[in-house]
Amino acid sequence: MAYTVRRTTADEWRDFRELRLAALLDSPTNYGQTHEQALAMTDEQWQERARTNATSTEQAFYVAVDDATGRLVGMWSAAPHFNRPGSWIVLGVFVRPEARGTDVARRLNQAVIDFARTTDAKELVLLVRDDNERGRRFYEREGFTLTGFAQPHNLDPSHDLVEMRYEDFR
Repeated sequence: MAYTVRRTTADEWRDFRELRLAALLDSPTNYGQTHEQALAMTDEQWQERARTNATSTEQAFYVAVDDATGRLVGMWSAAPHFNRPGSWIVLGVFVRPEARGTDVARRLNQAVIDFARTTDAKELVLLVRDDNERGRRFYEREGFTLTGFAQPHNLDPSHDLVEMRYEDFR
């Protein structure tokens, strides 16, 4: 299959909502929001989120689109770190099962890295759940390394989120 990786558009808010809800069902403890919390969001909230994702110079939200069907099959974003000035953080990472094992994740990751490099960020980091071996191996192949920092997962405090830094960022 062929996929196009690009920034999302504001008009795709319904597709974005569907993809986000699918991600929360597929991996309910990999995000900072529950499926129920996302379901409770209004259409206006989804529309605002999609507008911000599409147009902000302060964050970037990329999607992978199946060229044959037009279906969104992956998402990846980056934004300024919540509490570390000068750092950016990768967020909202998801690839649908049917697109896993393709180059979608690598291409989405690279698009976000490229965008983050256009900012004044001094580093790019991410948090991955301590038991997500597949995710951690992917990030290691892509040039991220463990920093030694970890924090309890807000949805499942029995697990930590471990930090990884993209070493070739600057």
